[in-house]
Amino acid sequence: MNIVFDARVVQDHFPGIGRYAHNLLAELPELLGDDETLTVLHDPSVKNTRYQETEIGGQGSDCVTWIDYRMPIFGMKNVLTIPPIPNPKSALVHYPYYVRPRAARPPSVTTIYDAISFAYPEYAPSAQARLSIRLLHQMAIAASHAIITISQSAANDLVRFFPSARDKLVVTPLAPDPIFAPQPREAITAVRAKFDLTQPFTLYLASNKPHKNLVKLIEAWKLVISNWLMNTGEEPFTNNQQPILIIAGHHDPRYPQAQQRVKTLGLEQRVRFIGPVSDAEAAGLYSACALFVYPSLYEGFGLTPLEAMACGAPVACSNASSLPEVAGDAAVLFDPARPEDIASACLRVLRDDALRAGMRAKSLAQASCFTWRETAQLTMNTYREVNKVKSKK
Repeated sequence: MNIVFDARVVQDHFPGIGRYAHNLLAELPELLGDDETLTVLHDPSVKNTRYQETEIGGQGSDCVTWIDYRMPIFGMKNVLTIPPIPNPKSALVHYPYYVRPRAARPPSVTTIYDAISFAYPEYAPSAQARLSIRLLHQMAIAASHAIITISQSAANDLVRFFPSARDKLVVTPLAPDPIFAPQPREAITAVRAKFDLTQPFTLYLASNKPHKNLVKLIEAWKLVISNWLMNTGEEPFTNNQQPILIIAGHHDPRYPQAQQRVKTLGLEQRVRFIGPVSDAEAAGLYSACALFVYPSLYEGFGLTPLEAMACGAPVACSNASSLPEVAGDAAVLFDPARPEDIASACLRVLRDDALRAGMRAKSLAQASCFTWRETAQLTMNTYREVNKVKSKK
C-alpha cells in the first residue's frame, strides 16, 4: 500500500490542522509495514513559519517520498483535480481537510475535526459561504472511504448533520505536543516577569469567539471576587491578594463583548487581557497558574485544557461537547451556561491547596493517556482497514 498524505495544510493559514498533519507525519514513517510506503504531497511555496520538513520522520528513507504539489487548497481546481499519485492502483490518500478533490478514486480518508460550522452557522460570512461549506463537506463525505474525527462527541455531531457519515466515522483523539510539560523554575520565573504576574492567577487561553463563552466566564469572575471572603473566617485580603484572571489568546475584533463586560462589571483590576502567546509562553503560563479554566460551549476535542493538564495545571472546564471525554475525572466540570456554577468550581479549587495538589497529579496522569504515537497508530489502522476492504472488491 502506498499511503499518500496531503501535507499542503502544513502552513500558517492552518495552525491547528497544520499541527495535526505535522505530528502525524512525524510518527507515520516508523509505523510503516514491509509492504507500505508513504508519499507526502507538499507545497513549498506557502508561508510556513511553524513547522520544518526536517522535523518530520522518515527523512532520507526509501519508504518516504516527497512530491511538490503547488495546488492552492481553496478553489474549484483543487476540488476537480486529482493530485499526482504514484502507483494509484495501490494508493490510499489521506486528506486532512474537507476541501479536497471530489474524486472517489484512489480510495481516500478525510479528517473532519468538528461540526462547528453547522452548530454555529453565523461564523460564516454569508449565506453563500454557508452553502459552500455544506456542499464541500457533503462531497468529502461521499468521496471518502473513512472519515477520521477527533472525539466521539464530534462523531455524534457529524452524524447529526450528515447521517450518511455514520458508518464511515473513526475516532482518533489528538495529543499535546512535547513542549507542553511541567516547566522548570526558570521558565516559570521568566513568563511571570514578562507578563508581570506577581501573584497567583487563574488562566484562560483561547480566542474570544462566542462559543468560547468568555462573557459567561467574566460574569462568573465577578461572583468569584464577590464571594472570595464570604465563606471564610479570614480577615479581608488586600486588593493585590484577590484572585486575578489572565485571559490569553487571539482577540477577534468582531467580538468585543468580553472586554465590554469587564468594564461594565468594574473588573479592570481583576481581569487582564494579555493577547496571543507562543507555545513556550503558554507552557510557562500553564505551569505557573493556580487554575486553568475553560468554559467553552463547543469543542471538537478540547486540546487546550489537555495541554494545560500536560503541564500539571489544575483544570476546571465545561461539561459540554467533547470536554468531559478529554478531561476524564481529572478536571472539575461545570455547567457553562450558569456563571454561578463556573464561579463555584473556580472557588472550590482556588480555596483548597490539597485539592489543587491532587488535581495536578491527576492532570499529568490524564494527559499521559494521549500521545501522537497512539494517534498515528490508530490512523494507520484506519488506512489498513480501508485497504483491506478495497482489496476484497
